[in-house]
Amino acid sequence: MEIMKKILIVSSLVLLNACQALPAWIGTSATTYETYKTITFTKTGVDVALAANDMPTTNDIALSKITGYDCKLTRVLDEGLEAVCKEYKVDQHPSEREKDE
Repeated sequence: MEIMKKILIVSSLVLLNACQALPAWIGTSATTYETYKTITFTKTGVDVALAANDMPTTNDIALSKITGYDCKLTRVLDEGLEAVCKEYKVDQHPSEREKDE
């Protein structure tokens, strides 16, 4: 079990050390690097536009799909780390609300 923990730590450090190391992994040609930069700049632009309109960013959407919760990373600033993901609030159809009343 100790070896698995070491492998996890080392792989986390290697994979998460910085975005600068990624181009070396995906290819060494100038075209590959330019494609990577174009995708990165485009994603950043989309995320800025979504965040400016108070909508979930691409990271929020991916995290929500993985966890099954309503996740929004900007909640950390206001509510703390525990508030990143919340359960979805499902509204009833108006016809069903009338039956309950």
